[in-house]
Amino acid sequence: MQTKTYPLFKELTETIMTQASSIRDYFSDPKVVSELIYELNVEIGFCPILRNLNREKKYNVIEDKPITFRQLGTEDRNEVFVYLGRILESVITCQLAKGGFDVKKDRSSSGDLTVSSKIWEIKGTSGDNSWTGSTHASKKEDQKMDFIGVKYGLNEDINVFDIFTGDAKLLDEIFIGVFESIELIRMGKETANNSRTQLLIGVDSYDQFKNQVAWGNLAYPAGGLYKKNGERKKNVKYLQLETA
Repeated sequence: MQTKTYPLFKELTETIMTQASSIRDYFSDPKVVSELIYELNVEIGFCPILRNLNREKKYNVIEDKPITFRQLGTEDRNEVFVYLGRILESVITCQLAKGGFDVKKDRSSSGDLTVSSKIWEIKGTSGDNSWTGSTHASKKEDQKMDFIGVKYGLNEDINVFDIFTGDAKLLDEIFIGVFESIELIRMGKETANNSRTQLLIGVDSYDQFKNQVAWGNLAYPAGGLYKKNGERKKNVKYLQLETA
């Protein structure tokens, strides 16, 4: 599949559009999104935990019956998501390079890639409203950052063995937000067993960031933001990530 190229990106960035809006425009192209989803689906078949299951089925050391992604244990699912996150960073970076951006993989702890020397962070999630952060990254995550946030629209009920035959795709939809100078809300504290935190977008930031979504939508949680009299509901705090 061929994607649209943008030979004048550098001039546009300097004279008409900001870097963030250029990236956002690029990931608003249905052909680019389709190629991104396709590559993620192909690469996920190389995830070790899924390959192990396929090997074990082949040699009859596990029962020969369908296993849905939903039925995988928490540890196995987490391994798939970690692997998917690694793939995402590479695929996003290379997809931007393919589109004509001046992109370099960033190997420091400051971010995941640079576009014309500007640092960007990339994170993927399967959650409804948050990405996973870490207490060890507090210096970075507690500050405003340029952030490409993705949500995977998963087919939870596919037979994982059909991934290898090409009869099923784990991802069919996606959310892509290209947020410039966003300050995410960090929830959670380090414990003896876990250093992960949640990174969320507060409902008060809806007007600021609703138009910084390239694919999909930011939305208020079910029930709406306000009561009929205009008073904000106390239990409505974080925006939802909607795939398309």
